[in-house]
Amino acid sequence: MEFSEITKKYYEEKDWQDVDKAKSMVDLYVVAKRIIERMPKPMVGVCGPIANGGLGSIEANLNAFNETIKKLQKEGLSVFDQMPLEETMQRLKGENDLSELVESIQNDFYMPIFKSGVISALYFMRSWESSNGARWENKVAKELGIKIIYL
Repeated sequence: MEFSEITKKYYEEKDWQDVDKAKSMVDLYVVAKRIIERMPKPMVGVCGPIANGGLGSIEANLNAFNETIKKLQKEGLSVFDQMPLEETMQRLKGENDLSELVESIQNDFYMPIFKSGVISALYFMRSWESSNGARWENKVAKELGIKIIYL
């Protein structure tokens, strides 16, 4: 998958290396936190189906996600782009108990980002309701008062 040029400019060589070496969601969060610190605020996120729902496959869902992020970036939004982390997330799914990893994705990766206050809005892609993770993100956004925009 080809990440956007805008996304790439926030990554340094050490970040790419650390993503490849990551053994947990906490490891990926550490990288994400460094990226977020380099990005302009306010920042938004994109939510939608990846592992389940949506277009029916992880590959198709990731491509739709990536295109949505690029579109929002072209509109001038500062978008936290998790696409560079997805390959490692998928690898970790194969190496760990899936239910524990899903809980870790929510609690050790996304929750600290959402609670930090750096995300001012979450953009929900079409078919977001078909994704367990996106439904969780929607619930958390409402609890934390993060603006929700449905695409």
